[in-house]
Amino acid sequence: MAPNLDRLFADAGLGLLAAMDVQAGTTSKVQHGQWNVNLDAVAGRVDLDVLLLAWLDEVLYQAQAKSRWMLSAEVKIMQQDDHSSVSAMVAYVDGGGMERGVEVKAVSSHGFVLKHLDAGESLPGRGDAMPTLVGPAWYADVLLDV
Repeated sequence: MAPNLDRLFADAGLGLLAAMDVQAGTTSKVQHGQWNVNLDAVAGRVDLDVLLLAWLDEVLYQAQAKSRWMLSAEVKIMQQDDHSSVSAMVAYVDGGGMERGVEVKAVSSHGFVLKHLDAGESLPGRGDAMPTLVGPAWYADVLLDV
């Protein structure tokens, strides 16, 4: 749950990495860079659902293929009729020495939810672990393949 879409995208990326249950920290220097995701209507859909999934794929790619472990992100989402994009200024460390308890293989679109809760609108929690969410806020539910 986040107050706006930009924060939701950043938090979703951090949540993806948190799901990997890193056991040991890193002593590498914090680095900064810009990570971008661009969607074009010619190649497919450009809506927010697809953009969030593409952003999470980018975060996973950076962690697995580039060994860049995101610590924080300032995300900017841009949308037009035929194009949407995420531009993120990211702080990251070298994740090569990190021992992961779980390896996420992919981000799934199965059961995916991206929803805006209006003021006063609520979304019931699941069991004792998740409280009822009350808007105004953005909410996402993503299934990870492990």
